[in-house]
Amino acid sequence: MRGAFAIVLALAAAPAAAERRQTGSVIYATASRLYLDAGARDGLAPGQMLKLRAGTCRVEEVSDRYATCAGSGRRGDTVLLPVPPAAPVVRRLPAPPPPAVLEQRAAVLASAFFEKVQYHPPPKPPASHTVEVGVGYAGWFSTGAGAWQQERLDAKVTGAPVGKGFTLNVDLSARFWSGRSDPISFRPDDPVQLYVWEANLSRRALYGGPALSLGRVRPWGTPGQPILDGAQAGWRTAGGTEVGVFGGVIPDAVTLAPSFSQGTFGGYWSGLYTGESGSILRYFRHELRLAFVNTSELGQRLEGEGLVEARITRHFDAALDVRLANGDQKAPGSLDAFRFDGALRPVDGLSLIGSFRYQGIAVPELDGPGNVQSGGAAYHADLSLAWDPPPQVIRFSLISGMSSDLSGNGQMRTWFGPELGAPRLFSDHLGASIGYVREEGWEPGQSAWLQLVVRPAILVQVIARVFWSRTSAVSPVNLDELGAYTRVQAQLSPSVALRLSATARTTLNGEDQLFGGNTGQSGTLDAELAGRF
Repeated sequence: MRGAFAIVLALAAAPAAAERRQTGSVIYATASRLYLDAGARDGLAPGQMLKLRAGTCRVEEVSDRYATCAGSGRRGDTVLLPVPPAAPVVRRLPAPPPPAVLEQRAAVLASAFFEKVQYHPPPKPPASHTVEVGVGYAGWFSTGAGAWQQERLDAKVTGAPVGKGFTLNVDLSARFWSGRSDPISFRPDDPVQLYVWEANLSRRALYGGPALSLGRVRPWGTPGQPILDGAQAGWRTAGGTEVGVFGGVIPDAVTLAPSFSQGTFGGYWSGLYTGESGSILRYFRHELRLAFVNTSELGQRLEGEGLVEARITRHFDAALDVRLANGDQKAPGSLDAFRFDGALRPVDGLSLIGSFRYQGIAVPELDGPGNVQSGGAAYHADLSLAWDPPPQVIRFSLISGMSSDLSGNGQMRTWFGPELGAPRLFSDHLGASIGYVREEGWEPGQSAWLQLVVRPAILVQVIARVFWSRTSAVSPVNLDELGAYTRVQAQLSPSVALRLSATARTTLNGEDQLFGGNTGQSGTLDAELAGRF
């Protein structure tokens, strides 16, 4: 009895097995890629297709606790993790042979002759790099004006090895305007345009060591620093902290052509920390830039900018970016810009996301050929609330925001509205949402929309939206607009994808008929065939 009682006590004191996560979340999102807070420990592997609330994504790269996923979505979206396979059946091994038999076998092995072979080290694994190429077409069509048509070729090379530990990084786009109609405000004399955002040789060790980039550099860990033609050099510790300097000339802001009339030099400091999945501080990133900058728009200035981003447990994350500057042109209090972004998820299914942006200095804006104007100081704030009650079939959202021009003309704009969505209407192949927004301020109005997300196959997604908007108090009559938008994205193969989007709209201008005498119709078409190798 005592032995049985001890066994019961031991089982009661043993810690419960960790419950496997069923969902993850998007901690950062770009136009075509999502960054997840789940990894190999949660059953993710490259090539898997994951379900989001409004679509799917394909897992690309996986670490123990994080992963990247090719697809579209928003920060804070929930990701359904794969169901773990059933535990394998444990088979008991047969009893070992008697000691006499084991001794006999050992003697046979000891007396055996083995011929020596020459050792050849295994080949080194190929370096991880990607090559992305896209061929696209874009067209703009409108009644009362000529058509605009553009063909483009986009290319991006990331981490291609070239020897001696260096890699090649290129990001460029070549665009040809086969049709444009007057008035042409942006680069009217250049039907062929080449934009190079990055073209450099880099050497960067992930686990510590020297970090060097030469050429057209998109500086690493330097918040607010534009691309430059020059160099960045630093030292990275094994813990992820990097310190270094950078310098060079700044390309033309419009054409990105090399320019020797403006430049910059300075130093930077950056660090990255990732905690365990169950820790309080799961992610922390900090970056700092101090530099002297000389540009044709703002003159000579000393700039300092800092960025801090943190994820605390799985319920809260925030980012803060502040830029200070002093020189030929400066903002009140030397505060150029301030931005705060935050997301709160107090319970599963409920999220609150907001941001605040302040722009304290006039920003140069191109308005027609050779006509540069300066936008005034302004601030912008937005806040959205989303609730997905179990079993996560319906999604309720509220969006709101405000913006104000601080230049003294008193222009302010506010907006607020609800949205009701069903990400999995009837099945995982169909989702729907309907929303309405009312705007007040210097340009009052309202808008409404109905959107469907269709997934006929696991690698195909179709988004269709119809919308209506009305603008008041800016003309003698209400300006109503009706339109439709569709986007098709199909993964033709593991490496090739097709993206197609089109928009059609008609402006009523007080008319009751869609194609009356005062109405105007317009449309856009964008198609791209992209490959990632």
